[in-house]
Amino acid sequence: MIRLCTDSCVDINKNQLEENQIVVFPLSIILNDKEYLDGVDINPKEIFSYVEKTGQLPKTAARSIEDFKSFFMDLLKDGDEVIYMGISSKLSSAFNYASQAQKEINNKNLHIVDSKSLSSGIGLLILYAAKLIKQGLSCEEICQKLTKQSQLNQTSFVVDTLDYLYKGGRCSAMARFGANLLKIKPRLELVDGKIENTGKYVGKFKSVILKYIDDMLKVHNNYKDDICFITHTCQDEDFVKDVVDYVKNKNIFKQVVSSVAGSTISCHCGENTLGILYLLENK
Repeated sequence: MIRLCTDSCVDINKNQLEENQIVVFPLSIILNDKEYLDGVDINPKEIFSYVEKTGQLPKTAARSIEDFKSFFMDLLKDGDEVIYMGISSKLSSAFNYASQAQKEINNKNLHIVDSKSLSSGIGLLILYAAKLIKQGLSCEEICQKLTKQSQLNQTSFVVDTLDYLYKGGRCSAMARFGANLLKIKPRLELVDGKIENTGKYVGKFKSVILKYIDDMLKVHNNYKDDICFITHTCQDEDFVKDVVDYVKNKNIFKQVVSSVAGSTISCHCGENTLGILYLLENK
């Protein structure tokens, strides 16, 4: 049996995790010097409330090598093969800790693949792996395909405010001030495992989102048509539904799924962030 596991950045829905027997390793959130586990004892609403009250941004942290070892050994105990794919190695030390745990365990049944992605971009790859398992591919074949597919993964977001990125040290005070003053909404895109600012929109958040979606579908038009995620930190459910319906009405994807970003992603992007995410075919 091949088992799939990931970390709590995966940002796909609970039923998708359960249906595909995907096991999630929760990452750490540090709030006022107290450690919480993402998706276990803290959620995004609590994070947003904390920031609003204190003006302080929570910190995210990778778990220890020993935590990874314990997690992997539990999955390996019955002789199953295990594939782990979490947040990009260029965005977190979690991948390095997982790799070190793999070396120390020294079990040929444990395989680790760099997603070069985050959020539902990881989720798309994990669901792709689950599909390959059902097709009867070997663990080695699946890992090879995942490595190739990680280069063909359209993961991007539009951020409403730079406040969280500024507090997290990811943009300057001047950039934050100018963006907020001019109502600039940056487009953040995963490029070779790193977050890059690949565009910007001017106006209110809700008014620029459809333009952003059209841009992504035009630029990255070699899409796999099986599934697309609209992943967000928005409180306005009607707005999110309108965005999902907008994408559905294009009749490109067989499934368009709404997904709420977890605590780890929310710590860095803040409220009112929304992205469209889907896998790509080779051109």
